[in-house]
Amino acid sequence: MPTLTSVTRLLVQDTCFSVADFEKLRSRGRWPRRRAALQDAKLLVTRYADLLDPGMGKWLQTLIQKWGETVTLPEPIENLAAAPELLSGEVTLPQAGRHHATVVTVQRALMALAKRRNEKDYLLPGYGADGDYGRETMAAVRAFQGHYGHLEVTGIVDKSTAETLDQVLRLTRPTGMVTAKPNDIVSAAMALCEYPKALNYGVPHPWVNIDPFHAVPVNRPFSFLTNRWKCNLFGGNVLRKGGYEPPFYGNRGKGEYPNANQWQKWSDRYAAIHGNKVHFQLIAELQPDAIANYDERIQKINELLQAARPGDFLMQDHPGPSVADGGHTRVAVANNFAPDGTVAFAQAQYERAEVQDEDAADLLPAENLWLLRPNLTM
Repeated sequence: MPTLTSVTRLLVQDTCFSVADFEKLRSRGRWPRRRAALQDAKLLVTRYADLLDPGMGKWLQTLIQKWGETVTLPEPIENLAAAPELLSGEVTLPQAGRHHATVVTVQRALMALAKRRNEKDYLLPGYGADGDYGRETMAAVRAFQGHYGHLEVTGIVDKSTAETLDQVLRLTRPTGMVTAKPNDIVSAAMALCEYPKALNYGVPHPWVNIDPFHAVPVNRPFSFLTNRWKCNLFGGNVLRKGGYEPPFYGNRGKGEYPNANQWQKWSDRYAAIHGNKVHFQLIAELQPDAIANYDERIQKINELLQAARPGDFLMQDHPGPSVADGGHTRVAVANNFAPDGTVAFAQAQYERAEVQDEDAADLLPAENLWLLRPNLTM
């Protein structure tokens, strides 16, 4: 049975297959290496689909077609409904056979949790969801069981293990493998706020870029940006990881991200004026410091916060005439306005990227606010 080449296997060791990984694979697609690259691409779509970052399924399918073949991408796995006999206890794995039809469902569930929860112990890097309940799968099952105290660590998928696997999977967000969705932006923002990646967006640290279309090389510390704010870089990386096209100066699909206080120029309201492509729907804009009455200012900011949806970007311009200070970028990951008047925003802060609950008072110092909804998927 074919397996990933060692080069591509290394790319999925971090529990995902990203745009940067895709570019590495695509660059290998020249003779005499195309056959191996094509095989890897097909395996990624069929056996490793649940590790794909948003939009990567479509990109891989297009690449495979360009190389003369076609392959079907499975739907994201959301639960174990496809294996009712496991949930009922009628079937136990591997006792029912190491190639039983339900093995793939269990393998896909483990791979999906590896990506969505960054649980590397659940990963199946050697063979993926190949339908064979071998040592790699048994080790991943044991790792899963070890995380839940009520499960016996046996490596056997019995009724209790299957039920727990189903329940945990239902609590996660499936990835838009073909076309990204707003929840993919939320997942991307949360992932970049996890340690140690979050440090890449802190002022005291060098930036480590993940977007292969940005002018800065990927996955290398860029020391020039040490002791500089990185809020727009965080926003652009979130869009890329979330399966959406970030804006670039010059509209060439590559280069440098605009300052945060310039992103509205890529919205449906202003793009044509500035000769830009449309990357966002402008949901709301506000000039808080132009509203003299304090209560009215708070009310208007609250109206803006109420309109925010998870996946939206709230861009801020600081007081003063200069564009160069860059403003600030926030990514909405949850709207809690109804119960407590706050919205949870992922953002690059001084030390690191993190999620903060903010209310109208936190936005009072802004000169301009723009609520943008990304609408240009990769």
